[in-house]
Amino acid sequence: MSQQSSRAPHADLASVLRNPEFRRVWAAGILTSMMRWLDFLVLGVFTFDLTDSAGQVALVFLARMLPRLLFGVLLGTMADRFNRKHLWVISLVGLSVVSLALGLLVADGDIAYWHLLIAVFVAGTFWATEFPVRRALMADLVPHEAIGRAVSVDWTTDSFNRMVGPALGGGLLVTIGADGAYLLIAVVFGLAALVATTLHYVPLKRDPDADSNPFAHLIGGLHYVRASRLLVGVLMVTILFNLVFSPYQSMIPVIGKDVLGADALRVGLLSATEGLGAVFGALWIANRARPEGYPRIYYYGTGLFLVSALAFSQSETYALSSFLLFTAGFGFSAFAVMQTTILVRATSPAMRGRVLGVLSLAIGAGPVGALQVGPLVAGLGEQTTLTVLVLEGLVGLIFVGALWPMLRRAWLDPLSNVAGAQPEPAVD
Repeated sequence: MSQQSSRAPHADLASVLRNPEFRRVWAAGILTSMMRWLDFLVLGVFTFDLTDSAGQVALVFLARMLPRLLFGVLLGTMADRFNRKHLWVISLVGLSVVSLALGLLVADGDIAYWHLLIAVFVAGTFWATEFPVRRALMADLVPHEAIGRAVSVDWTTDSFNRMVGPALGGGLLVTIGADGAYLLIAVVFGLAALVATTLHYVPLKRDPDADSNPFAHLIGGLHYVRASRLLVGVLMVTILFNLVFSPYQSMIPVIGKDVLGADALRVGLLSATEGLGAVFGALWIANRARPEGYPRIYYYGTGLFLVSALAFSQSETYALSSFLLFTAGFGFSAFAVMQTTILVRATSPAMRGRVLGVLSLAIGAGPVGALQVGPLVAGLGEQTTLTVLVLEGLVGLIFVGALWPMLRRAWLDPLSNVAGAQPEPAVD
């Protein structure tokens, strides 16, 4: 019997927090998300200091996201075929080893740009594993009715780490340097792996075709997604968001240093204001969001992020830039929380790994946007480059809203009463 079926179907927040196995997944997630956002800042600033090139900074972030595009669906399929706990532990240990190697290379003083590209690609592969596995685990461990609460709790702490991680990263860069920062990251990932090993997890009953040809198993996941217009619409928004988000994230330290004249610490604090906005956004969703409004929060929250990023691209004052990143963070939370919640709630348990793997593939679209950064910066400069990329995202979002109107309508969750049903959206 699965953990999910053995629990009473209560959806209140207290019942989620009383679940000891959810707390273990949540605790390890707190550690890993803090290191993820810390690494975003450290990687961006260190690469810019090493190369003095916004294009090469964007290329590093491209290498970090590329494994999601290349391996996302395959890794999601593995999450449905193998023990999710074991895959999760392996990914955390791998992230620790990569961070340790980077720290030692930086400390030795012989690190080259190509070292960074290889290291972040390998780390990106482990991140592409961690993403579908941990979120599928989280959904396995709580009742279906509580998935939205569980995801909101997880994203609230992730949003808090969007504030703490960059600020801590900026402080570490000016005190112990990039080598010390990466050694700390390695230690924390190791602690997260230890927490993950304590999880008491009984795998859900496997899908009947789980022992069939792995390629057929993978194709089955793609067909499952294709059959639902709601899932396709959510993934289209994800693609558009990540076409913008990867270059946007890489440009924050560049604009912070070159346009706003901030040092590493102030760049970290600048990024932290985005995290603060994300915290408020996640808390608002946890307290006010209702399932029927999930698609609308997702769609319009993405719009808020893009509009804020567009205004940030034209700001030349530190205070205004901080405020705009705060509102961008609020929109980011609406996107991130609802993206995971909708996909997991609208997907049968046996298919969650594969659907989240397709999501990872959609997230992997980020490198396509990053490829534009180098040529555009050379011709237009940092600020105008970001403006062009965000405008592309906004135009695309308008088209997606027209082609998938269920994203702007009330939604009835088909799996709230019938486990394993094929997801379909409700219309007004």
